[in-house]
Amino acid sequence: MSFGKLQLPLTLIVLLTSVVADVERTIYYKNVPPNAAGLYSFEFQTSNGITTKGAGNEHGAVGVVQYVSREGIPITFSYVADANGYQPTGDHLPAIPSHVLRQLEYIRTHPRVDERKSRRW
Repeated sequence: MSFGKLQLPLTLIVLLTSVVADVERTIYYKNVPPNAAGLYSFEFQTSNGITTKGAGNEHGAVGVVQYVSREGIPITFSYVADANGYQPTGDHLPAIPSHVLRQLEYIRTHPRVDERKSRRW
């Protein structure tokens, strides 16, 4: 392969690398690794406006993430991750439809069905 054929891909790689490096540059970083009790925390901010903070232990974690969407809308969401699973909250997240909440309530309040006994064939 000649140098001319390599020049364009190499130029693109260099350009993309410089663009990605500018977008993802970390301007603030603090990390406290887990101690003997399992407690940890972290926070960082990047040059493109992403900010995040989090902390946790062996029982779960909490945190918040902030950034600006491609449409220019500031987005903030927080989360809890524990025995009940990952639970994000934020104004940009869609609400659970009422029919889904009713279905979940029905499932919770009715006994389980034995699939083998419920079959008629």
